[in-house]
Amino acid sequence: MTTHHFCYASLIAIFLLAAPALAQQETDDIVDISMKMVAFERAGNYAEALPLAQRAVELAEEAVGSEHMSTAIYIDHLAVLYHKTGNPQRAEPLFQRAMIIQEKVAGPESPAVSTTLTHLAKLCLTTGRAGKAEGLLLRAVTIREKALGPEHVSVATLLNDLAVVYEVEEHFDKAAPLFRRSLAIQEKTIGPTHPSVAITLDNYARLLRNTHHADEAAQLEARAKSIRDKASSHGSDRPLKTP
Repeated sequence: MTTHHFCYASLIAIFLLAAPALAQQETDDIVDISMKMVAFERAGNYAEALPLAQRAVELAEEAVGSEHMSTAIYIDHLAVLYHKTGNPQRAEPLFQRAMIIQEKVAGPESPAVSTTLTHLAKLCLTTGRAGKAEGLLLRAVTIREKALGPEHVSVATLLNDLAVVYEVEEHFDKAAPLFRRSLAIQEKTIGPTHPSVAITLDNYARLLRNTHHADEAAQLEARAKSIRDKASSHGSDRPLKTP
């Protein structure tokens, strides 16, 4: 499953979108904190990023209140970091809190809701609740397709994630067409050599191996490796991947 569906450059952009709702000093402080937080995350230092995320939530709450969309962005990311640092018990209620704010302010079909649903689905999957993860992702796909259209690249990311859940549940007949659809959208929208394509190729290849299609799996794995090698040589900022 791909993780939180943006590269680090996109993560900075998300935080900058939240910042204009804040006063100038709070904006400067929270942007500075966000930049430092992302730097720690890029280095894999999630424990170092965590207190910065906590402070960002505090600043947002002080500046615009506890039920503002900007605050929800920071709460959601704090929950992501709790999950990454092995504390799903702290993460889950924060995801729920972020969604309550998003649904109240922007409505239950807001794309922001789909993002938090996806993050919560990942948590459910890693804590042995694949069935709940499936339901959350189905809702997220529906929201994102309605908001952005069925051929949007962010829909492809969710289709990949839903396919991973189906694979975990051993619903291979449901997973395979979703991997294929995800790849088709990615290749059309971001190109066949984008690093995100490599993640979906690897996921689909694993499914093929598990269903005794080793030759086809090997072809996809070789293609994924070629994409990663090329991205590495160009210093590309790759998306992350979770087990």
